[in-house]
Amino acid sequence: MDHGFGKGPPARVFAREEEGGAALETGLLLALAAFCAFTVKHLIATPLLGSFTKAAQAMSQALAG
Repeated sequence: MDHGFGKGPPARVFAREEEGGAALETGLLLALAAFCAFTVKHLIATPLLGSFTKAAQAMSQALAG
């Protein structure tokens, strides 16, 4: 197979049929999205909600008494 100087083989040599590739990629993306949502919830949302809850309790106690 002589492709000439500086030229590689045609692209069809590297092309092959994949079955189930889209389902695998979709599953990996869903797993990544779930991991990111879990991380954001526990690292960002929970501490912020905790501080807002404490502030709301302090304000309600100040207004009540």
